[in-house]
Amino acid sequence: MSLIRTSALRLFLGATFFAVTATFATAQDSQQLLDQGIAAYHQGNFEAAKAKFREIVASNPTNADALQMLHHSEDALLELLVEGGEFEAFAREILAAARSEGREAMRDMDAAAQLAEGCFSDSYSDRAQSIFALGQKFGPFSTVPLVNALGDAKESRRLAAIYALSRMGSNAVLPLLAATHSTNTEVRLNALHALNALGDARTHARIADMAMNDGDGSVQALASSIVAGAGMDPARMLLEQGMAYFAHDMEMGLSPTENYGVLWTIDGRKLQFYDVPQSLVELELAKHNLLRAMDLGADGAQWRLGLVYASEVAVLQGLVEGGADLGEQLAAQNNAMLTLNHHALDMALSEAVSTQQAAAAEVLIAALDGAGEHAWDSLKQALQSEIPSVSLSAAIALAHQGDYSAAVLDRLASALRLDAQRVVHIIDGNADRAQALAYDLAQSGVDAVIAADGAAGLVNMHLGLNVDAFVIADPLPDLYAGRVLKSLRMDARFGSTPVFVLGNDNTGDLDAQVVDSVDASTIMDSFQELDHQRQRYIAIATQAAKALAHAAHDGQLGMANSAMVDALGRADSIARYAAHGLGFAGDASAAPALLMVVENTSRSSEVRVAAAEALANLFARSGVAVDTAALQSAMTEGDPALSEACARTIGVMGGGHLSAGVSVQ
Repeated sequence: MSLIRTSALRLFLGATFFAVTATFATAQDSQQLLDQGIAAYHQGNFEAAKAKFREIVASNPTNADALQMLHHSEDALLELLVEGGEFEAFAREILAAARSEGREAMRDMDAAAQLAEGCFSDSYSDRAQSIFALGQKFGPFSTVPLVNALGDAKESRRLAAIYALSRMGSNAVLPLLAATHSTNTEVRLNALHALNALGDARTHARIADMAMNDGDGSVQALASSIVAGAGMDPARMLLEQGMAYFAHDMEMGLSPTENYGVLWTIDGRKLQFYDVPQSLVELELAKHNLLRAMDLGADGAQWRLGLVYASEVAVLQGLVEGGADLGEQLAAQNNAMLTLNHHALDMALSEAVSTQQAAAAEVLIAALDGAGEHAWDSLKQALQSEIPSVSLSAAIALAHQGDYSAAVLDRLASALRLDAQRVVHIIDGNADRAQALAYDLAQSGVDAVIAADGAAGLVNMHLGLNVDAFVIADPLPDLYAGRVLKSLRMDARFGSTPVFVLGNDNTGDLDAQVVDSVDASTIMDSFQELDHQRQRYIAIATQAAKALAHAAHDGQLGMANSAMVDALGRADSIARYAAHGLGFAGDASAAPALLMVVENTSRSSEVRVAAAEALANLFARSGVAVDTAALQSAMTEGDPALSEACARTIGVMGGGHLSAGVSVQ
């Protein structure tokens, strides 16, 4: 973290200390842990210090507790912020708790505007109090009246607004970046002054863009002076900043405490915010940066943009499946992705497969499926993925392109047996242990997504569709399991997801099962019901059966024959394609199973008709016949389509003529 960002947090901490003076008895335990941790820190016993801080974080202190700790321990927390690394992370957690307010209260723009007037007072003391109170009570929403003042006719108000915004720390970064897009030159200039004072490295890409491309010379000159020596390649810088947001980078991305579920836009001097699902905020920021990088001709921007779009589509799919009314947004994002050059999507899929971004990979496979006869290299790469849903989806797409190789047929046969997709995220720096567990899970058809550290694990979590369980080692190379656990519990999708922590004596109490080791069976026993996911895997199995039916037309069924016979017992949506394929390429073993489908009155008319037609085709190819009595019986049920199919089959097999007369009632 840069010194300027640390200073901003110091100012914010000062604001909290200044604004809140009440004491809370309930904070005593947390305060005692903090005092013990600080004492251990000063003694150089960093592991003991971290253990104490982990206990504070795991206990999820209330707002009142955190405020009391700040009241008594301002200097100590500042030390941790300056120290950086894991100590900074603990301090951030406590700060976040201390400043948490009701969402609606923070968005009270009338109250924020009223309090902001104190920032323009002639009294330095009054200004300081107002700035601190404003930032503490309204967070990033405190910037709205201040940004409006950046274009005020009075210079004194403009200068006061710049000063106040420069004291808001990271809360002001995203609103000020939005302000740099104002059509008002004065607002853009003064937003740059405030950003310069903040010194946040995440703003450099946008400022470099302004230095090269803003339509006003004075804005260009100021921007150039701010980013002088930063490389001044805005296309590259925007690309890198976009990917930092996408990767949930701990320094250049957006921290959980900065994510308020909103993005910002400006109309002249009027700064506005709009709601975005929290899990999409960083992806939207990444997309905005990459779109601009692409406009400026950045090499590789388009495929990276495809990866971001695919990740957004995957997250939106999960939200829609969970009941969110975001169907229109999902369709819009998917269509926008499809308009990208498909060679770029091919490269995006290759990246998604190599980095085990399963959810995005599946979206990209669907995008490339049916895109002409082009043999996309990424589909063949995806076919080899260790994640079942990725390799199975790739097999279906390749079959649609006429690829009936042994590898494709093998994966399609595996897909026919799918019952429900299950996904486990393993976050473990011990590669051998993680790979062994992933292998055991895969043997039971469970997808395992592996991350070697906490940062990568959080990225996987944010981009995942659904997760049935987490396995987290403690400690990780970069974080403690408690911090990762706290982040995932903040996501509504994973509030009750089973979590296994491979812990030690210092792990402490967590909202998880702390174990020495865990096996695949134990993890699978913890799975909760996921009905919509079960339907999703049935859809994959149906597509696999359909692809194999097409392969059967070309005589390519081969090793998949037994899987197709087994698939007759699956849902009718799967079985009807299996029956069709067996009719064209099945062997003698298929006949009894097909006849059982015809006889089963609980099956749909559609699948029974398909089975009867398959028996006719099977006999025509191989001479394998069945007892036509069952076919004759089915003809009497009153289903016209089934009667016709059975009659044709009886005729093909030479089962004997069934006469019919004409009678007018």
